[in-house]
Amino acid sequence: MKVCDCWQGNKNIVTIKMGDETMYEKIVKNILFPLHEKVVGRKTYQYLEELEKLQWAPVDELEELRFRKLKNLLQHARQNIPFYQRRFAEAGFDPDKMTSIDDFKVLPLLSKADIRQNLDQMTWKDCPGGLHRYNTGGSSGKPLVFYFDRRRQAYDAAARALTHRWWDIDIGDRELYLWGSPLEVTKQDKIKDLRDRLTNELLISAFEISADKVPEIVSQFRSFKPKCLFGYPSTIDLFCRMAGEQGYSLNDLGLKVVFSTAEVLYDHQRQAISEFFGDIPVVDAYGSREGGFISHECPGGNYHIMDPNYVIEFLVDGQPAPEGEDGEVVITHLDAWGMPLIRYRTGDMARPVAGKCSCGRTFSLMSKVQGRTTDFVLTPDGRWQHALSVIYVVRDIEGVDEFKIIQEEVTEMRVLLKIHENLYPPEGNQRIVAGFKKRMGDEVNVSVEIVDNIPREASGKYRYVISKVDGTSV
Repeated sequence: MKVCDCWQGNKNIVTIKMGDETMYEKIVKNILFPLHEKVVGRKTYQYLEELEKLQWAPVDELEELRFRKLKNLLQHARQNIPFYQRRFAEAGFDPDKMTSIDDFKVLPLLSKADIRQNLDQMTWKDCPGGLHRYNTGGSSGKPLVFYFDRRRQAYDAAARALTHRWWDIDIGDRELYLWGSPLEVTKQDKIKDLRDRLTNELLISAFEISADKVPEIVSQFRSFKPKCLFGYPSTIDLFCRMAGEQGYSLNDLGLKVVFSTAEVLYDHQRQAISEFFGDIPVVDAYGSREGGFISHECPGGNYHIMDPNYVIEFLVDGQPAPEGEDGEVVITHLDAWGMPLIRYRTGDMARPVAGKCSCGRTFSLMSKVQGRTTDFVLTPDGRWQHALSVIYVVRDIEGVDEFKIIQEEVTEMRVLLKIHENLYPPEGNQRIVAGFKKRMGDEVNVSVEIVDNIPREASGKYRYVISKVDGTSV
């Protein structure tokens, strides 16, 4: 194996040359990745072995496992999490007296507002390995901060690895991410870049898609030769359309599967992406940064819930959705001990699906999730940017309660903010303006408006980015 530094596109990156790629994939799978997980204190491989067996387990065994894990989680929450100590007491709930999973459903649903208002009371202060901070813009446009522990990280990673194996993709296989990444490259980002390359992963920023960048991205695909592609369906579809218009085709690349996540995968996107890469499977998954890796599509065409890791409810007005109707997906992550999410409202709509899957796996089934699309924004120099690039600017500023970003024209951006006045920094507006200009260009005019309420759409839905520029919405 030879590691060399190469100059590409004004960025010094690390490329790995080797005579036997299959051998290196085995090294990643059996040595490098296990070593990495051991160093950071995650039992990912142990949990993956458990899930490999449990996916075929009898349904009653899975139910017993979920009940036992749920009871342990609730006892832990009562003992170590102040927020849940109060919530259990107010509901008159005693986890020691549980006899079935349904018993805990006397607890109130957990909203994003609950988390924002009680964050400092919702974490396990003495969590082994410490807590790791994350945040998300959320489909409501409200920034949400939350924390992971190593146990939760490992179970989510194990679920992802398991479902990759359903499609003949294993740890160590070359995976290309068309995904959100910061435009500013810090020292930590460079270290992560090197780690990703050493573990056969390559990230291409989904924030900027333009006709000028297509040849470079195509070249990266051909040089890296990924076995699978992972990313936002809207971004992958946009890249495929732009590349096709320029006469490129990647149907000879040897790509085996495309994994779609974070947005609704529409049928026309699935078909277009599949055809561009040579009629390969385009596979959908459902999850969220705060909710975790909830369900995944199998070769039988069904969405399997990660039953060992979750209790999932589908509710309408707090009650189980009528048979055959969609309900809000409410999750309890059984392995989130650092910051438990107990009866957490995702805001997404889906329904349970009865019956067994032809693949033979016994994990329960759910329908495809309805909702969650993200606009692109168009920059004055013709770059298509995923809207998350500007969302990231707003959501990380302390004191922002809600926001909406509106692109009125190519050079005109409006940002509506509902804030906590005692938390929002005096330089907050300037940071937003500077951040937008850095990502979109100095000629963009950015107006920041402090408002009492963020308006919803006529449909009642809440879109956190709206582009009125013709052709930029997906």
